[in-house]
Amino acid sequence: MYKLLKNIDGIEIAVRRLSDNACIPLDPANTDYQAYLQWIEAGNQPEPADEPPADEPPVDEATE
Repeated sequence: MYKLLKNIDGIEIAVRRLSDNACIPLDPANTDYQAYLQWIEAGNQPEPADEPPADEPPVDEATE
């Protein structure tokens, strides 16, 4: 099973193979990525990427 990974801008940058936590780049020459694409073609769906954290207000160091 796999999970999509996105950067802070919400752009897919890699796939995580959940069986061993391997991070697989979206590179057609990568054999792990080729296996992932075959898994998708077989009708499987990866887990969605985590949503980036909401913007938090700046911390005022003087009050901490």
